Amino acid sequence: MTNATRMMPRTAHFNGWRDPENVRWHLRNLSTLPALMVPRGGPIYDLPTGTSRDIENLSFDWQGKAVALGTAMADDCIDGYLVVHDGKVVFERYYDGFRDSDHHIWFSMTKSLISTAFGIAQSRFGIDETKPPAHYLPELADSIFAQVSIRDVLNMVTALDYTEEYDEMTPGSVHLEYFRRLGFMADFSLYAINPAVSDEPRGVRDMLPQFRQADDGTTGAMFQYQSPNVDVIGWLVERVTGEPLVDFIQQNIWALLGAEHDAVFTTDVSFSPIATGGYNTTLRDAARFGLMALNDGYLGQTQIAPESWIKDTYALNDADRAAGAASVNADATHARFIDGFSGYRSFWWQFDAAQGERVAMGVHGQVIYVNRAKNLVIANFASPQTTANQLRPSFKQMLAGTRALAASL
Repeated sequence: MTNATRMMPRTAHFNGWRDPENVRWHLRNLSTLPALMVPRGGPIYDLPTGTSRDIENLSFDWQGKAVALGTAMADDCIDGYLVVHDGKVVFERYYDGFRDSDHHIWFSMTKSLISTAFGIAQSRFGIDETKPPAHYLPELADSIFAQVSIRDVLNMVTALDYTEEYDEMTPGSVHLEYFRRLGFMADFSLYAINPAVSDEPRGVRDMLPQFRQADDGTTGAMFQYQSPNVDVIGWLVERVTGEPLVDFIQQNIWALLGAEHDAVFTTDVSFSPIATGGYNTTLRDAARFGLMALNDGYLGQTQIAPESWIKDTYALNDADRAAGAASVNADATHARFIDGFSGYRSFWWQFDAAQGERVAMGVHGQVIYVNRAKNLVIANFASPQTTANQLRPSFKQMLAGTRALAASL
């Protein structure tokens, strides 16, 4: 056990985990917040070792200069980097005391896990994605989620009156109140709310009926990264299947994935799993999820997700491409521009469709990169001090390096 991994910083406290000196420790230990175990099950899926590659010295072009991938890793505070090519591990390395047996929070890579759970539930229970979420969740009857389709929610084209600005929390705003209830802020005053005597929203699901569409918003017109959409889908999966979301994921994904370790699902203030960003695993197990997503829902001979669903998550249509093109992420003049981004579907960031290239992405630099043409999965955990990937040059450099690595294989 290393001090770098396990010893809490002197200044670390729950309300200050985002303080620069606290971030790295907390991203590796967010199960210190309320959390639920997701037990592994069955035989471990083997990740055989292939021919080792000198990944860190790979040179790629970044904004007109040559950068080594190892330098990009250091710049974005990579904790672990794992490359699985043609089913074999060709590079695996951990940094600053992080280990292959240590857990790390996925943040919004969790969204792609929820997408998989939805695909499984849809195949079994016939969920009609043309209907609004309120069709299955009547609690949302007075919200925007009674006016948009489930497909709109999956593609994040709902145009919510909400912003994903992590550092601009306006008192009284819906996005501040939403983030308070996620639990990451550890606002312990919310735990004191007694639902039997108060109608003040305690958890995320209690907040969802309050969401409206922005005054200038148009459903379907533009991809906007808005996390509450995922909480709706997680709740919907639970309602339709009749099983707690954690149990459904454990039985239908995690226990079948051949994971080496149990997972941990951080919960919100009402102790519901944070569907939009609360999953915690080891890096190798994140890569196993990526391999399932690469191989049409199969891992080895085990079918985990429906093949038709996984293929559909790649299948950008004209409306998806138009919504992606209208987003700030496709605007080269905008601070949130991401080079190569082509659209967003079913909680996956899409890049080169001809390559089958896409990314599960979480704040603070978490990535599962999938490239079908290269038969490649790259997973990395990171803990830079700043939150938003889209605004951090070191993340964009790191993503460019990962894509350059893929191109070199």
